[in-house]
Amino acid sequence: MRIGQLSAECDCPVETIRYYEKIGLLPQAVRRANGYRSYDEMHRKWLQFILRSRALGFNQDEVRRLTDLAHQQRPACADVYKLLDEHINNVLSKVRELKRMQQALSRLQAQCHDGTLHDCPVIDELMG
Repeated sequence: MRIGQLSAECDCPVETIRYYEKIGLLPQAVRRANGYRSYDEMHRKWLQFILRSRALGFNQDEVRRLTDLAHQQRPACADVYKLLDEHINNVLSKVRELKRMQQALSRLQAQCHDGTLHDCPVIDELMG
C-alpha cells in the first residue's frame, strides 16, 4: 500500500509516518521502481503500536524502548512492567502539577469579579 492509504487506515498524517521512519521507530518502507514507498501489514501494525503508545502518553524515548522490547524474540514482561511503572509515576506527577495549576488559575479567576473592575487584578498579579 502507498503512504496515503496507510495514513488513512491509521488516521495518521503522512508527515508523521515519514517522521517515524526517519527516526527509526517505523521500519523503512520498500521503494518501488517508480520511487513510491510501499508499505505492508507489518508497517500498519507497527504504526498502530506507535500511535497507541503515544495516545497513552508515552514519549518518543519510551516508545522506542517499548518497540525495542517488542522486537526481542522473547520480550521480558518485567522490563515492560518497569517501563509502565515509570510512566505511571510520571503521569501521576503531571496530574499533581495540573491540579496545582488549576488551583492557581481558579484563585486568579476569583480576583476578576466577572470583568467588572476597571483595572485587571490578574494582569497586575501576572506582571509581578
